[in-house]
Amino acid sequence: MDLKVKKFVFPGIMALVGVFAIFIVFTNVSGTTSTALKSIRVGDGTTFTDVVAGDTYELPTGTIELTVEALPVDPAAEVSVEGNKDFKVGENTLTITVKGSDGKTTTPYTLTLIQPELSGWCEANAEKIKLYNDDYELADIYQDISLAYLDERLPEIKENLSCFSQLLQDYVNANE
Repeated sequence: MDLKVKKFVFPGIMALVGVFAIFIVFTNVSGTTSTALKSIRVGDGTTFTDVVAGDTYELPTGTIELTVEALPVDPAAEVSVEGNKDFKVGENTLTITVKGSDGKTTTPYTLTLIQPELSGWCEANAEKIKLYNDDYELADIYQDISLAYLDERLPEIKENLSCFSQLLQDYVNANE
């Protein structure tokens, strides 16, 4: 009888060890970390808009670069962004890639960005628009809360407000 128990115990233990090994291998192969995003916000660095992956977002006129804030569910996940500058007229693709904290799992999220075509006054004055936007953003950095430096330009800006950066549009509208 003692011999029968020994014959049964050793194979039984080996079977349990095998099942445990299979479980460990399966867990390592199939185990993934979260690559989900809590939120995505896009904007000019000062003003942001909440967006959802897969959406289409129309860029404000004159946008050269878009600031992207993507917050992953897993704080240890890595986020990378491609396609947030050098826009061509029409459709552009923004890709946010989340790499899980396991270092293996990745998920790409995309947005379609529409760069409007400048037409009429905006198109003819593209360099002037860039200069005005740059002047305003520089002044904003130094906390200049008046448009005095733009006084002679202000009527032209107000007439064609949609041609300018969202930041300048917001300021003009708030201080009319």
